[in-house]
Amino acid sequence: MHLPAVFSNMFDFSGRQVCVTGAASGIGRATAVLFADLGAQVFVADRDEQALQELVSERPSSFRAVVYDQAHTSSIEELAAAIGDVDVLINNAGILLYEPLLQLKFSDLAKVVSVNLTGAITLSRLVGERMVARGQGTIIHTGSQLAYNGAEFRSVYAATKAGISQFVKTAALEWGPHGIRVNCVAPGRTLTPINQHLLQQPEQYSEAIKRIPLGRFGQPQDMANAFAFLASDASAYVTGHTLVVDGGWILP
Repeated sequence: MHLPAVFSNMFDFSGRQVCVTGAASGIGRATAVLFADLGAQVFVADRDEQALQELVSERPSSFRAVVYDQAHTSSIEELAAAIGDVDVLINNAGILLYEPLLQLKFSDLAKVVSVNLTGAITLSRLVGERMVARGQGTIIHTGSQLAYNGAEFRSVYAATKAGISQFVKTAALEWGPHGIRVNCVAPGRTLTPINQHLLQQPEQYSEAIKRIPLGRFGQPQDMANAFAFLASDASAYVTGHTLVVDGGWILP
């Protein structure tokens, strides 16, 4: 069965330049691979140089590695300069902190905010400036279902992701008249390396599954598919939106 050309063309990224941050593992890696499969040339950016090189070695014709650290503005500026005029930015890099609120160290608070919020906004600002000058481009952030519901020991992480959803709305308003779309994918529980430990904890895993109407954790590929949709021409009339991809977790 062949897809109608008008539909398949919507997801054809041949000749387009895409940058995926946090691309060394998990959702970022799956997203980078999917865009390469769809024909894009993909800048894969992360602080894990070894993992990036392993990814590039698998498909050197599709990937170009850029090592950077989103905790530092100077490194973000170097990344923005390296990728130049990309068509799509997947602003995915982030860190997760598990810590009771009363034990929260101010140094940890500052680090999570610097990466998840300040760093993400800084990169969007730098890449967005070039997109506005060209009159085209798409930026998609990684948010979280925790922007919509509380979660013990993840207060700062949840706050930064809620901030990203609000930033996306404002950026979409300002840059829409220049032809730029800005959106967000908010993953639910996803079987990335940071959550794999739950598979070895049957009680916690069972309790988590009960919260998900679709009855399973998400896979990195589920999130990659959402990024591809929001970057594609199939979503040409979508901007300022946070797409929650959580199997229904936030519904109860």
